[in-house]
Amino acid sequence: MSVSPAALLRLSRRKRSGGGRGFDGLTVLTVYLVLLYAVPSNLTITALGSAGRPASLWALAAGVWWCWWQIQRQVPSGLKPQPVRLALFALLAIAALSYATAMLRGLPADETSPADNGMLRLVAWAGILLIAHDGLSNVDALRRFLRRLAWGGAILAALGIVQFFTGNSLIDWISIPGMTSDLSVLDSRGGFTRASATASQPLEYGVVLCMTFPIAIVLAMEDRARRPLARWIPAALIAVASVLSVSRSELIGLVVGVLVLLPTFSRRSRLILVSLVLALGAATSVLVPGLLGTIRGLFTGIASDPSTLSRTGSYDLAVELLSRFPVVGKGFGTLLARYHIFDNQYLLLAIELGVLGLLAFLALVITALVSAGLAREHAVAPIDRQLAQALVASALTGAMMMAFFDGLSFPMSAGLLFLVLGLCGGSLRLFSGHPLDRFSPA
Repeated sequence: MSVSPAALLRLSRRKRSGGGRGFDGLTVLTVYLVLLYAVPSNLTITALGSAGRPASLWALAAGVWWCWWQIQRQVPSGLKPQPVRLALFALLAIAALSYATAMLRGLPADETSPADNGMLRLVAWAGILLIAHDGLSNVDALRRFLRRLAWGGAILAALGIVQFFTGNSLIDWISIPGMTSDLSVLDSRGGFTRASATASQPLEYGVVLCMTFPIAIVLAMEDRARRPLARWIPAALIAVASVLSVSRSELIGLVVGVLVLLPTFSRRSRLILVSLVLALGAATSVLVPGLLGTIRGLFTGIASDPSTLSRTGSYDLAVELLSRFPVVGKGFGTLLARYHIFDNQYLLLAIELGVLGLLAFLALVITALVSAGLAREHAVAPIDRQLAQALVASALTGAMMMAFFDGLSFPMSAGLLFLVLGLCGGSLRLFSGHPLDRFSPA
């Protein structure tokens, strides 16, 4: 029996990639997503303290796996240069320098453990970013993961909607041996419950919804490989949950994401989106009386809002703290909440990592945005062009919302941001025609 050369080539590729099944980058990212969303943010392994979050531990292991793969792989890594990876390594180098400087300078006893934990968190986020950047072997794997990302956001949105209407967190029953939980009571505003799903607080939950919505709406409009109902459910749930969030920051983030997408939509898609927004507003005013008025009050009363005054009143203190350690900061994670809470991650980064650290983080965000923008130019299929634009919208929204709260202090918002930044870099490699054989440790 003769075997064609094409069949032999396919067999060879399957052998090199582990038979087409098994442990690969897509699996690693999917498990991370499940751990990040399904395990409540405040649930940690008791013996490890705040460093014992399952998603963070998985991300650390993923980073080790990425390093091993880089050492033993024989397949070229794809597109070069890779600016997102370079910007990430620059951020890690500055964070390490800041950590070393802080230790040599001497830290108070209660800041030492947070400094250690801060470095572990950064390394964990870097690990998952690198897997997202290099671990997806082809465009189909990227599409599949983005679908899972949209459905993950939809499940969180559904939980948040139920929390809003019932006033019950619904996750108090979660108890895992060897783990401790510090779940807080649901917040309220204007008489309405502020949902948080499995996040530790409403703003963290809002970041997840805002970053996921651009991807969900693009898949709803462009993913013809799925039935209409399956395509639209995630986008609809996330949109409804965002309106019910009673959060000014979240609504701003949602609008920013939509504005980034609008120029790339066809006229028909724009009309559909505008019609859906109007329908959602009308339905909300009928089904939840008073909610739209409460939301309007969040914007009309912004000048006297306590959260706004707290943010603007922190600038002078931020300048004073920055002047003490202006270059590399006082150490990531060492500005404890008992000192002051800055509802602005960029101010916090400037204080903890100095001007160099802030610039490195901004460089990471910008290179990710540029990479996704270039990926759109290289993409061939219409859905891929729109998905690249959705990644731009998602990353920009996440970066913008870091100005509204200390987002890197919360595991779900920080983990998702670094995940999306990695996907931005990975999309450029994939859409530029540089697929990899299966990302495997063997």
